[in-house]
Amino acid sequence: MPEQLAVPFRPVGQPPHIPLAEMTRDQVLDYVVDRHRQRNQIDGEIVQAYARFAELTPPQRSGITIGDGAAEEIALELSLSPNTTAKHLHEAQELVTRLPGTVSALTTGEIDVMRAKAVREYTAELDDDQAAQVEKRVLAGGKQENLTRFKHVLRREVIRADPQGAEQRRLAVKAQRDVTRWHRADGTSSLTVHLQPHEAELAYQHINLLAGHTTGTSRNLATARADVFMDLISGKQVDRPSVSVNVVVPMTTLMGLNQQPGEISGIGPITAEYARELAQNATWRRMITDPTGQVLEVSRRRFASPGLTRFVQARDRVCRQPGCAVVAQRCEVDHSVPYAEGGVTGVGNVAMLCKRHHLMRQRTTWRMDQVMPGVLAFTTPGRRTVLTTPVGYDVPPF
Repeated sequence: MPEQLAVPFRPVGQPPHIPLAEMTRDQVLDYVVDRHRQRNQIDGEIVQAYARFAELTPPQRSGITIGDGAAEEIALELSLSPNTTAKHLHEAQELVTRLPGTVSALTTGEIDVMRAKAVREYTAELDDDQAAQVEKRVLAGGKQENLTRFKHVLRREVIRADPQGAEQRRLAVKAQRDVTRWHRADGTSSLTVHLQPHEAELAYQHINLLAGHTTGTSRNLATARADVFMDLISGKQVDRPSVSVNVVVPMTTLMGLNQQPGEISGIGPITAEYARELAQNATWRRMITDPTGQVLEVSRRRFASPGLTRFVQARDRVCRQPGCAVVAQRCEVDHSVPYAEGGVTGVGNVAMLCKRHHLMRQRTTWRMDQVMPGVLAFTTPGRRTVLTTPVGYDVPPF
């Protein structure tokens, strides 16, 4: 999955050696970027140091990978618990020995420690060759626009590398679905429901829409959601809204010709079998993409009903504000050139923006221009411009 930014945001300069209070706005941005890169490099060096310490403290008995007392020694120096340092030692050991490319990207500042940990976590169930394959493909695509998208790329490559294993793990986790409760110290209680992704998305959309239609009360949306949930549980009669989840599946996958992953829009990649399972009782729409994965057409027939909103939701998938990951189904159709100023309501003048960034355009001097359908130019208050394109759908090999 390519990164959403089509061109580099801006060249980053070396921050000047002057006090922060004397820096200009541009210099402060350069300073922040430089310090983040340095922090990534230091995190990488710490990972290497932990792994080296583990190597220098080999186990003296079977059944363990790090020598007794190693975690306690570091814990004493850092004022941490032995459990915490033992976790750091094991993670570092695994990263250095199994995912050297990830450690290298961290020590050069290309990725941060959260992305490095994600690579380790997502490849944990793969064998060494599969993990190396996933690591290579993911790092070749860069750090991505945000951590969520980076994890989506990771998930897709894990499914590609081990489709059968990914499906087995999905079914094992599915069998562990549950509802749990927790009574909190503040006098309230929490109810946690573990569901499949499409089930959770449909449930949340349903509750959120009903809560948003609540009028004539002083409740905020969060409180209204809790009340709606209890209304549904207690069997209260309500006008149920129509909700849907977009699942994108290559036709070759639906036909069973390959195991290429599908995708739940805004949530991420899913296994081929899961995608076929969801397609069995779904409304289908034909979606045509170009060779890079960009949406060219969404069916106007049912299969599916027509609608500009559906096209833009399928094209954009998430809020188009750079860095935002709010799913398109919870966003608003925003005109690049406002309708009141003569802007047309067409694919070349609308894009999906979440409520926060829709309002930000109205309240600030941020600009959003659509230079061609789907290609947006965002201009910041500091007059920097970044060109973005929708994230393309994965094009299966033929």
